[in-house]
Amino acid sequence: MATHLNIIVIEDNDDLRESIVEMLSALGHRVLGLSCAEHLGDAGAQSQIDLLVVDLNLPGEDGVSLSRRLRRTQPGLRILMMTARDTVHDKVTGYEAGADIYLTKPVSIEELSAAVRSLGLRLHTDQALQDSEVLLSVQIAGLRAQGPLGSIELSPVEVALLTALARAPGQRLAYWQLFEVMNPSGDAASLTNLAVRMTRLRKKLSDVGVNGPTLQVLRHEGYQLCLPVKLV
Repeated sequence: MATHLNIIVIEDNDDLRESIVEMLSALGHRVLGLSCAEHLGDAGAQSQIDLLVVDLNLPGEDGVSLSRRLRRTQPGLRILMMTARDTVHDKVTGYEAGADIYLTKPVSIEELSAAVRSLGLRLHTDQALQDSEVLLSVQIAGLRAQGPLGSIELSPVEVALLTALARAPGQRLAYWQLFEVMNPSGDAASLTNLAVRMTRLRKKLSDVGVNGPTLQVLRHEGYQLCLPVKLV
């Protein structure tokens, strides 16, 4: 089964970036090419990103720093690093920063296609397991949550918090990770502010028919999302 992904390619070589975007688009994926990490903010806010294809030698923030930062708040994001750095130390650093696959340039079309296909199959499997028990779906771009009793509007911060928790291993995030999710909105990174956000979010989930534990406090640690969520 083909799995079509939302992909962002960050590569500062214009010709290479355009060829990668063209190739992945021809495979049916929705692909956006960017020349630097700094352009990711606005682009990433428009829709869910399934896969990041990133060069490491970028102007401004490099690919390792970007991958490490995204991995903290989007643990479910797939990351494919593609770089000329080919030492064992470079590869270890890349995987420690969050790479799912590390490819050294030059990369053939066949190898890149196979790597993207592999990551797509992993995402498809994860989503199928999640959908089998899903009670709540979150429309990321539409800023809404859909439950058994209908839908409700969410704020951008509420969507960001639910998305980050849904993608995290065990659906758990530490306080500092949740603070990073909230910071782009200008929210103060405090336990009190976070607790208020979570209380409001629990109420909204209850209003659409999601009963029982939803967002659980992990004492001295953070929060856990206690139900499957489909991100659309």
